[in-house]
Amino acid sequence: MEKSPNVNSFALYINAKLAKTSIVPIYFFIESEYLTMGLLTKMRQFSPYLLGLFAFLFIGFMVASDANLGEIMRRGDSYSSSVVGSVNGVEILRKDFDDRVKEIVDQQRNGNPDAEIDEDQIRQQVWDQMLEETLLKQEAEKAGLRVTSEEIQDIMIDNPPDFLRKDFTDSTGKFNREQYLRVVTNPESIGDNIRALIQEGRIQPNQVDPDSEVAKIKRGLLKIEDFLQKSQLTESMRSLLNIQASMTSPLYLKRKYIVDNSTADVNFIAFDAMKIADKEVNVTDAEISAYYEKFKSSYKQKPMRKMKYVTFPLVPSTIDTNNLAKKVKRIEEEIAKAPTAQQKDSVFELNFASYSGKTNEFVPTKTMDPDRRALFLNAQQRDVIGPVRLMDGTYFFRVDSVRTGTNEQVRASHILINFGSNKDSAKAFADKLYKRAKSGEDFAQMAAQFSSDKGSGSKGGDVDYFGKGRMVKPFEDAAFAASIGTITPPVESQFGYHIIKVVDKASDEIKFSEIKFDVILSNSTRNMIKRDAISFKEQVTSGKQIDTLAKQLKKVGTETVFFDKNTPIIGSRILTEYAFENPVGSVSNPIEVKRFGIVVVQVSDTREAGVKPLIDVKEEIKERLKRIKKLDIIKAKAQDVYNKLKDKDLIARASEIDPSLEIRSAAKIHDNGQVMGLGNEPVFTSKVFESQVGKIVGPIRGERGYYIIQVTDKQMADESKFAAESENLAKTLAQQAKSSAYYQWVASQKENAIIEDNRSKFYRD
Repeated sequence: MEKSPNVNSFALYINAKLAKTSIVPIYFFIESEYLTMGLLTKMRQFSPYLLGLFAFLFIGFMVASDANLGEIMRRGDSYSSSVVGSVNGVEILRKDFDDRVKEIVDQQRNGNPDAEIDEDQIRQQVWDQMLEETLLKQEAEKAGLRVTSEEIQDIMIDNPPDFLRKDFTDSTGKFNREQYLRVVTNPESIGDNIRALIQEGRIQPNQVDPDSEVAKIKRGLLKIEDFLQKSQLTESMRSLLNIQASMTSPLYLKRKYIVDNSTADVNFIAFDAMKIADKEVNVTDAEISAYYEKFKSSYKQKPMRKMKYVTFPLVPSTIDTNNLAKKVKRIEEEIAKAPTAQQKDSVFELNFASYSGKTNEFVPTKTMDPDRRALFLNAQQRDVIGPVRLMDGTYFFRVDSVRTGTNEQVRASHILINFGSNKDSAKAFADKLYKRAKSGEDFAQMAAQFSSDKGSGSKGGDVDYFGKGRMVKPFEDAAFAASIGTITPPVESQFGYHIIKVVDKASDEIKFSEIKFDVILSNSTRNMIKRDAISFKEQVTSGKQIDTLAKQLKKVGTETVFFDKNTPIIGSRILTEYAFENPVGSVSNPIEVKRFGIVVVQVSDTREAGVKPLIDVKEEIKERLKRIKKLDIIKAKAQDVYNKLKDKDLIARASEIDPSLEIRSAAKIHDNGQVMGLGNEPVFTSKVFESQVGKIVGPIRGERGYYIIQVTDKQMADESKFAAESENLAKTLAQQAKSSAYYQWVASQKENAIIEDNRSKFYRD
């Protein structure tokens, strides 16, 4: 695999390309952090001075490209060289893993600062990605697949992907290639431009650092190259796998054509073996052992473990609840005793600082949840409200400011008609619905019946209140321009045609501060729970049975099923690692596990790689042998009925033999093993298509029982049309195979790879 070129050589290569196209290079400033921090306005202020254009690109590549170098330096070489795992002997370095996790965490945090970030989930996502990338690289080398730096450069210049093109594409869909090419040249000149602007006083020195910005651009370009290299390698492997998957043998193709285009109608009698009571069959241990020995190779297993565990949930105690109530009561009394609004405000302000209160900038009252909105209906500026008990805690609120007329909100309902396969037909249908709505027909009922937006359609088309920038532009423009009660003619967006009914408009907003109290786990309660868990561990270690002790303490002892090394037990890889590193009977120290609390586990059983022992599969084999014996029992009855029926002309006459027999029918079945009401019965459908129409055939042994059948109609495929239709059938089969070929390949590679997972040594669950 060729190494990606450095940024300077990449820029030289691009300039050479530009020279051939007679385009003079113009250098631009790329800075993604302004985007993610919501400072586009600031960037636009710079744009006239930086040669007329700033390109906002590469958010996904540059948001978190700055590594925490100070932290890495403090960790020393051991961190840089520590290994979080390996794939077929190829190491995954912890630093690389952490950097990738940090990028995703920072992207999510910048996109939604208030959202809770699940780093465990992100680590799992990154782990899966790095496994796939490593396996892909290994197998690509074996297959002779490679992506050269020249290929990547050609993609950047001649065929940039959509994520790079989109910021240079206007509303008509035209891609401005000249501007795009300018962006990816000579990043060093950006530093000179910034320095010149600082000297002119148009940018303050503390606003932006020239060298830092150039470094970010270079890192961004390298990240894009790396991303494209991986993407191209993935696509090359996909193509190879698709070619293999789409190869269909002529015999299979013809068989598939015949199965799909042949149907049969059949009457049948089913003798269900599952109706035989268990007590009527006897399976001996000797029979189970004999079956096990005969089919032992079918019961292979990986190394497995089983464990018992008891949880000690980390929940607040009654003391914690009472302490919270005391705090709330104290503040409530202080506010009540304050004689003036100003003094009440002072009490709120003091506690706001003490309990880390939060200020909410102007929020449209119409978009607030109903409980909060009701609190502020008649409130005046600087009013203090509370305590208020809501679903997520107890609150004190203060009204900081109110305003109206600044940010209008519109409440609307709509009926969406997708373009479908014919845009003109969609428009005509939308026009028709618009006329019906204008004539007074119930808009909500029409939305529920006709709207392609099923989410809002189920609510009568209601999309609730929204401000500017929340909806697609054509929808927004039409809704804000219309007056309350207006139904607009169909408005076109990329989603289809919208018929919009404006229900309400409002612009009331409120800025408020809040102090939230929630019952939290105190340190003393946490320590008490830890002590209980330690005591539990010590008692089990000294010989008490974990189940018995758990019951005495009114706790639940749980035993897992057998699990392999790749299965996190109750979401914890640390527990899995403990089970595989310690012998049966070992009791762990208390381990804190997210969402479960403190857990004490005991390794209860072990299985090594090889064949499952008989004890593990005994019940499975017993059930299988029961079914076989039940089939043998029911066979005699089926044979007796068949002997009496075979010379008759109709299977329906079976009622003359035994009135309890049920004659069933199946229409238009194919020879694919599927029969309505029977499930998967491949022998049944095969016999149907082997049998003559009108002939009574049986008894047929299936998966669930025996069958006597009489085919009443059979329409076989016209094989003379196969040649004409085979090409389309082959394409369909190939497309179906391609849709899953790569993912099946990845799953297979993971299954057969030697994977070492050391994450539990570095990260808590």
